[in-house]
Amino acid sequence: MTESEVQQTNTPNSKIKKFRKRIFHPITKKNKDEQQTSLLQEKKNKTEKPIRNEDYEATGFVIDPQDHLYQYWLGIISLAISYNFLLIPARYAFTELDKNYRYIWISLDYISDFIYLIDIFLQSRTGYFSHGLFVRNHHVLQRNYFLSRQFFAYDLLSIIPTDFLYFIPSFRFVSIIRSNRFIRVNRLSQFQELTESRTRFPNAFRIGVLSCLTLTLIHWNCCAYFLICEHLGFGSDEWVLPASAHNETVAMLYTYCFYWSTLLLSTIGDVPLPVTRSEYLFVLFDYMIGILIFATIIGNLGTMISTQNQSRQQVREKMDEIKRYMKFRSVNRKLESKVIKWLDYLYMNRQVLNEEMVLNSDLSIELRKDLAIKVHLDSLQQVKLFNDCEPNLLVELVTKLKPTFFGPGDYVCRKGDIGKEMYIIKRGQLGVVSDDGKTTFVVLKEGAVFGEISILNIPGSKNGSRRTANVKSLGYSDLYTLQKDDLWLVLDNYPESLAKIIEKGKSILRKDNLLDETLTDKKRHIEQDQLLSVQNRIKKLNDIDQSLNDRVTKFLNTYVDSVRLFKQQLSKLEYHYGARKPSISITSSVPSSTPSLPFFANQWKQQSASNILKYRSSSFLDVD
Repeated sequence: MTESEVQQTNTPNSKIKKFRKRIFHPITKKNKDEQQTSLLQEKKNKTEKPIRNEDYEATGFVIDPQDHLYQYWLGIISLAISYNFLLIPARYAFTELDKNYRYIWISLDYISDFIYLIDIFLQSRTGYFSHGLFVRNHHVLQRNYFLSRQFFAYDLLSIIPTDFLYFIPSFRFVSIIRSNRFIRVNRLSQFQELTESRTRFPNAFRIGVLSCLTLTLIHWNCCAYFLICEHLGFGSDEWVLPASAHNETVAMLYTYCFYWSTLLLSTIGDVPLPVTRSEYLFVLFDYMIGILIFATIIGNLGTMISTQNQSRQQVREKMDEIKRYMKFRSVNRKLESKVIKWLDYLYMNRQVLNEEMVLNSDLSIELRKDLAIKVHLDSLQQVKLFNDCEPNLLVELVTKLKPTFFGPGDYVCRKGDIGKEMYIIKRGQLGVVSDDGKTTFVVLKEGAVFGEISILNIPGSKNGSRRTANVKSLGYSDLYTLQKDDLWLVLDNYPESLAKIIEKGKSILRKDNLLDETLTDKKRHIEQDQLLSVQNRIKKLNDIDQSLNDRVTKFLNTYVDSVRLFKQQLSKLEYHYGARKPSISITSSVPSSTPSLPFFANQWKQQSASNILKYRSSSFLDVD
């Protein structure tokens, strides 16, 4: 067979194979290598453009989308869009409204168009983030915007001057030809999302937006109903407006149509039955829209209400669980009532929020610090021990503060307890009471600080780290605590501030005659070591262990060298004065009683004997 015949016979098979591969390709599974390479190619296609330093240089006026000026402008453009959304249908349906105030509408139309043009310019100067950096080059921003889908699909179409159709007699001052202005509705949604993310009352804002959307749909339906009535003829049947509507004012007609539209879309009122087919279709369409509106409103309101009552629901669930537990364990009614009052207080004062969860959320480290500084720094500055400390120390301590709550009659600390934290009173009052809790010596009010001396482990303190008084909450108290471990973890990095704090603590103890100045140096060093944290203690022990090992090794090396040198010198002296003469005897015969030695032992013996005989003639060696 020739080569051409072979190719002809192979081509049909190859075509069939290719066809099968194309047909069954979705069914066959790719290898892992092919999947990985395809994923890598997709990632490469999705990666951002390489960094160009000139893109981030400020070359002109650029708007930051995170600035309040951008939000204000979105509010202005939203007013222009809302004007077109509401007035264009109303002017088209109620012609008398358009004729009576035509000059006002034309002025407002062109003012809104001018705002649209300004918005195009500002969008071309709105910066964005690329590779985590803010692009400020207005040439790059303009190029990206005017080549984007946003410009061609929305902004450009919304600004097409359809008003030139006014020169055609049949379209003279017909407002509906300006309906392309509705395309800019995306800016209205941007304003809604931005405002909702920045407002302090998001639920109220959502309800307001939902109400505005509902009223807009009712307004549009009102205009559509009036157009249908006008097309069918007033008074033609019971469903349309009566014939006397020709003599009514525009305000009265709009009020009746709006009322009718509200009844129909809300499906809560009786409206006249339709007569013609077009009337039936319009009513059915309105009913469908009304059902969707009703479902949307109920769903959104239900979500908002459930969100607002989420904390209350959590408290109720906790209360139910605790009630079941107390009932199962046969807890008395007095304690049960105390627990329920405590949970009610937490809910009423909105203190069920987990502050640690908020600070440890998706916020960055710096934002967490800024938020903690804003909330807690004033409270921490009231501690006298930290007045002269470094600002960075206070910033780190602020992030360590944790909220805690106490109810009426709860003991914050008792006399003799080991101090593990210090307290700052944020709200409420505490009393320093006697051992039986009946006598109150001092009342601590908001801003007071206590328990700081017991967590410092000051050397010479007569009380050590134990509490010196009983502190009880007189009512509901809101406190901030600073744990001992957190304090020392921060103070390890600020030795100068640590020395100042210890000295201030000593001065406080001296005033109360609680500092023992007659401590021996050994005991003082022991207490000073107790000031160190666990990590520093372990590090110090490791350093001591390493130092001892080095000293022992050095001592052993010196000892071995000195012993070796001493033996060498002693041997020289003995050999020099003949006090020591080695006596070595070698026997060629081995007794029969001697046990048999291995081969290597016999070989070593023979070599040793030969070496000794070799040096037999030496003057100092006498071999027997």
